[in-house]
Amino acid sequence: MKPRLHLIKREIGKSLENPKTEVLFAVVDSDIPKSYPLNFVCLMPLSQSLFGGHSTFRNLFGEDSVPLAKKLLTKALAKERDFETKSEIEKRLTLLNPKPAVKAKCRLCRNIFESKRLRGHYQKICQNCASRAILSIN
Repeated sequence: MKPRLHLIKREIGKSLENPKTEVLFAVVDSDIPKSYPLNFVCLMPLSQSLFGGHSTFRNLFGEDSVPLAKKLLTKALAKERDFETKSEIEKRLTLLNPKPAVKAKCRLCRNIFESKRLRGHYQKICQNCASRAILSIN
């Protein structure tokens, strides 16, 4: 199977003054010589479901799904001329790149740990020191 990306731009909503457009990313098999509806494989999901594993795209392509999605999107970006479609492709490409983990130094033990966001702020104390602080209070 040779997957290829087929972009479909359609208008959604009922407003005549402000029509909203949606871009569908259909993955098609270019080995099958028929046109679009007959060689349809699946729709390319957003990045969260690519990493999560509950999408048809992930089930079909397995571990190669993320590199394949990046490859298909970069090819489509080079070919596309419409501004709205290009911006949608660029948005999906940025979503595919995972954010690096935030590293921080613990204020108590000075060890480096991956800081998580809690209530709008990043952690300043590692989990070990936090659990020790809770145990000392009790």
